[in-house]
Formats: sequence, structure tokens, C-alpha cells
Amino acid sequence: MKILSYIVAAMIAGVSFSSLAAQEISQEQAAGHQSIGEVSVSGLTGSTDDAARALRHKANEENAPYYRIIGLDNSGDSSRWSGDAQLYR
Repeated sequence: MKILSYIVAAMIAGVSFSSLAAQEISQEQAAGHQSIGEVSVSGLTGSTDDAARALRHKANEENAPYYRIIGLDNSGDSSRWSGDAQLYR
């Protein structure tokens, strides 16, 4: 019985933490939010998805509820990515 209550508690914690994760929004959605800063990543090996994931991680570190990717670039070397995101609340 104790194991069941631990499992339920872990599931509830997982749901509540995932709701705190920064959510990507569009330019149109951003118009209804207040800008609170910007984050950048550079020199990331991988793909655009890896760069976008790193930007989301940085937005989470800044406790921003929303972010909008404003640029992703690989500067001619397709294995190294950089990007910028605007943070919103």
C-alpha cells in the first residue's frame, strides 16, 4: 500500500513540474505577454532541435513561463548551432 502512495505522489509531482516548464509561443502570442529578457546558446553540436531544446532549458533556468525563438543559425558549419530566444511572462 505504501508503494502505491509513493507512485501516486511521484506522478503528481511529475505533472506539476512539467506544468512549470517554459512554453514556446508564436510571435502573435508574444504580443499579449511582457518581455522579460533574452537568452542565447552557441557552439552546440547537433540539429535545430538540439538548439531549440537548449533554449527551452535556458528559459526554464530563468523561470520564464514563455519563450519565443527569434533566431537559429549554423554559420555554414552544419554541425554547430547557435540561437536566441526572447523570454516572456
